[in-house]
Amino acid sequence: MTAIDIAERLGKDPHTIRRARMSGPNARSAPKGWEAVVADLAEKHAGDLERRVQELHALARQLRERRV
Repeated sequence: MTAIDIAERLGKDPHTIRRARMSGPNARSAPKGWEAVVADLAEKHAGDLERRVQELHALARQLRERRV
C-alpha cells in the first residue's frame, strides 16, 4: 500500500499523507479516519497475497507432478 492508495481513499493529496508521516516543523497531522482506511487497505492486500500464495502452491504441485 502506498501514500497514493491512502490519499485516494481519504480524498486527500498524496503529499498531505507523506507529510503526515513526517515529524518536525513541516509535518502535518494525519487525516481523520486514516486508521480505518489503512486497516481496510491492509486487509485487502493480505487477501491478495494469500491468493498469490495459493497460486504458487498450485504451480509448485503441478511442476512436481510433471517431474514424476
